[in-house]
Amino acid sequence: MPDPQDPAVEPAVAPPPGNPRFAPIDGLRAVAACAVVLTHTAFLSGFNGHGFPGQITARLDVGVALFFVISGFLLYRPFVAARYRGRSGPAIRRYARRRVIRIVPAYWLALTVLAIWPGLPLVFSDHWWVYYFFLQNLHVDWSIGGIGAVWSLCVEVQFYILLPFYALLLNRALGRLPVRSQMGFETTFLALLATASILIRAAAFQDKTPDTISQTIVGTFFWFTLGMGMAVASARWHDVPVAERPRPLRVVARRPLIPWAIAAALLVAVSQIGMPTLSLATYTMRDWILGHILYGLLAFFFALPIMLGVDGRGGVPERLLTLRPIAWLGLISYGIFLWHHPLTGKFRGVQDWSTHGSALIYTLSVFGVAVAAATLSYYLLERPLLKFKDPRPRRSQDPGGRGDGSGAAAEAERVELARAG
Repeated sequence: MPDPQDPAVEPAVAPPPGNPRFAPIDGLRAVAACAVVLTHTAFLSGFNGHGFPGQITARLDVGVALFFVISGFLLYRPFVAARYRGRSGPAIRRYARRRVIRIVPAYWLALTVLAIWPGLPLVFSDHWWVYYFFLQNLHVDWSIGGIGAVWSLCVEVQFYILLPFYALLLNRALGRLPVRSQMGFETTFLALLATASILIRAAAFQDKTPDTISQTIVGTFFWFTLGMGMAVASARWHDVPVAERPRPLRVVARRPLIPWAIAAALLVAVSQIGMPTLSLATYTMRDWILGHILYGLLAFFFALPIMLGVDGRGGVPERLLTLRPIAWLGLISYGIFLWHHPLTGKFRGVQDWSTHGSALIYTLSVFGVAVAAATLSYYLLERPLLKFKDPRPRRSQDPGGRGDGSGAAAEAERVELARAG
């Protein structure tokens, strides 16, 4: 596996020191961002619901679930890996600094520029603080302002705040137990939290009326638990030879296309169960909850061969997600997400460039401008700041010489963890 502290690794995707880098996850981010852009343009162009392709595009808001699964996995894994090895987890101050530098400057830039052009409601009003401090998902009236899609970023920020407290609680409750016992207890606990989140989401559902709970961490935590569950498994089995892993993980490692086939089947299934495609006001309780669960499972299986597979042996999924154009889109995917949504309204007129209107021209226009804006944001603002995510690493004394926890000491840890029980 490449050294995660290699200066060739872009700072936006470099993991915390001492933790492995999952390069294909950059491709997962690209897929999630492109899916969100496509579902928004397909919705506003009226393409959603037009035959089977329109039924599929209507369900590509599953990209949000994929973003949440990615966050649950990448952010929680360093905490649980440290607990398994009897070490202190990431320092809270360093963790907070990484999150703030990664999220805030790019968002403030996009919010300010887009509020000037093409214009965003309420950003320059008395409620400006709601939008600059990630609070717009906490009240229905606030959701009409700012960048509409940022409700999900607000949920992410809530997760960032919650996660260290969750990790501290689990460390105190489980830290002295054998790894196998820790896994069993935590898997059960995550399942209970996921169930509670789904039940609360159902209780908060109001027919044809938006509710606040469903757009907060409380109503969406199920999606995060899926990524966190994979983090629990990855921290235990990542460095263990495939032949010594549990059978389901051996299948994932050796047949990575199987989870993707399941994800494809789930995408088709969720597009055919009668969920609304052109109106958010016609959801039933069944649509709201079944769709939420299927979205989470779809994102889970799509990410599974990357998060619990074997680096360098991930087959077609790994090869596709590490293609340079896809990996690069993943690198700037945060900017694509931030910039695209206000542009979907501004560029609707480009459909008139063709006789019968073209959702494709519209989508490409929005995507192209969003990519251009995201590129400028990344290379002129985000990248220079992201170099300060972590203090300068100390020179490694590791006999392996890689500085990422490899060598004789790390190998001894891997052997001990493989035998843990």
